[in-house]
Amino acid sequence: MKKMRKICTILVLLCTAAVPLTAEELVSGGFGINYYGYEELYLTTGLSYQVPLEEAMDLAFGADFGVSTEQTGGEIRANFLIPLHLGLNFPFPGQTVSYSFGTGISPNINYGDDISGVALRMGPYVHGLLRFQVHPVMSIFLRFEQNLLFGPPRWIYTGSNLALGISF
Repeated sequence: MKKMRKICTILVLLCTAAVPLTAEELVSGGFGINYYGYEELYLTTGLSYQVPLEEAMDLAFGADFGVSTEQTGGEIRANFLIPLHLGLNFPFPGQTVSYSFGTGISPNINYGDDISGVALRMGPYVHGLLRFQVHPVMSIFLRFEQNLLFGPPRWIYTGSNLALGISF
């Protein structure tokens, strides 16, 4: 577990060091749902940061925070999910509506009553994004993402998430 954290930290630092200092950045925030493992539905909120690496290719990284609750025996219990994202986006710009395709790696930290302690699962993701320009410096986005994660105890987890948000 400690080795995996070190590897993730090194990957994030290397990718942020490769970002040109003069690049225009895009900060996005949103909320949505994550159907984790197709077993549990999490309500999520998150932030992401995106910068151009070269023409028609952006580096994007961010994190979400999700919570799911269940009532058992009159007591409400919570499960938490923190998916991190590090990947590349390939935008297809338009005047008012644009779209993009993205792919990358997503470590997921899961904590709840149904697992003992904290579980770390990691794997690739792909997403499609629609962006609607509503102001010269603001746009609204809709993103659909598909994940394939690996880790104990089942070793293969798939899931989908849908998010709606604002970018500046």
